[in-house]
Amino acid sequence: MKKKTFLKIFSVIVSLMLVFAVTAHADFGDIGGDYDFGGDFGADFDVGNDYGGNDYDYDYDDDYDDSYGNNGGGVVYYDDYSDNSGGGGSGSGLLIVFLLVALIFGIVILRSVKKNKGDKGTVVPGALPTDVSTLRDINEYNSVDANFSQRDFCEEISNMYVRFQNAWQAKKLDDIRPCLSDAFFAQVDRQLDAYRKNRQTNRIERISVLGVDLVGWKQESGNDVIIARLRTRIVDYVVDDATDSIVRGSNTAEKFMTYEWTLTRTSGRTTGQESGTNASSCPNCGAPLELNKSAKCEYCGSIIESDNFDWVLSGIKGLSQRTMGN
Repeated sequence: MKKKTFLKIFSVIVSLMLVFAVTAHADFGDIGGDYDFGGDFGADFDVGNDYGGNDYDYDYDDDYDDSYGNNGGGVVYYDDYSDNSGGGGSGSGLLIVFLLVALIFGIVILRSVKKNKGDKGTVVPGALPTDVSTLRDINEYNSVDANFSQRDFCEEISNMYVRFQNAWQAKKLDDIRPCLSDAFFAQVDRQLDAYRKNRQTNRIERISVLGVDLVGWKQESGNDVIIARLRTRIVDYVVDDATDSIVRGSNTAEKFMTYEWTLTRTSGRTTGQESGTNASSCPNCGAPLELNKSAKCEYCGSIIESDNFDWVLSGIKGLSQRTMGN
C-alpha cells in the first residue's frame, strides 16, 4: 500500500474518532479540536478583517470544497431538523476496541506527518455542510415574512455568537437559554458540566466574527429553518480554576473557524416591525418578553419554552478549523 493511501485511510479513521469525542474539544459546544479540520482554508477567511458591525459577507458561495470530507473532524452537534445529527457510536465492544487501536496508530502517523510538514500538520475532514439543493433561496423568505431582513438577521447571529462564547466561558447559560432550542440547551449544558466538575474554565478571547452567510431556508416539522455559515476567529484554551494554569490549548494561537448553524422558528411567526427578532410575549399572561434577558417571564414566573418563540439555535456543525501561531 502506498504511503499516501495509507495516510488517507488513517486520516479518516482518526476523523471518526474525533466525531466520537475521544479527543478534547473546546469553544462553545466543544466544536474546536486538537487537530485542524476541514477543506481549503484560503477562500474562507479574511484574516485582516475584524468584525466591526458592517463587515458582513453576503456573497454565499455554494461551491464547497470537496475536501470538507465525510463527517470527519468537524464535530456535528444536535440538530432537531437535520439528518446529520451528532451522537456516539454503536454499543459494540469490538468496534470500540478497533477504533482505539486505530486511534493509536493514527496518532503515531499524524505526529510523524506533522513533524515532517512542520507547523501545517495534517488536516482531517470536517463535517458535511447541508446540501444546498435541499434548501430554498434565502431571498424567497420574504414571501412568508415580509419584514425579514437578511442584514439584521446576520447581525443578530454575530451578536449571538459572541454572547454564546461569553456564557460558555462563564459556565452559566441562563442568559442565553431562550436563544437555544430545549434539546440543544440540554446538550450544551451537559457538555459544560464536565468543565464545572473538573473545575476548569474554557477561556475564549479575541472573538471576531469575520462573516455570516445565509445559505438558504426550508420548512420542516412545523418550523421555519434557516441554515447559516459563520466564519470567526478566536483564541481558545482551558485553564485550571485553582491555579489559573493552562491545561489545554494556547492563549496566543488563533483559531479560524467555519461553522454551520441551524436556526429554527415556529412556522407562521413573522418579524415584528417594532419588536424585531428578539422580543415576544408570554403565552401564559401576555406580558412583553425580552428574549435577550431570561427564559422566565418577569411577570408570572412561567418558564418559556424557547421553541415556541423566535429564532433559536438548534444545531451546530464544525466545517473547518485552521490554527495560526503557537
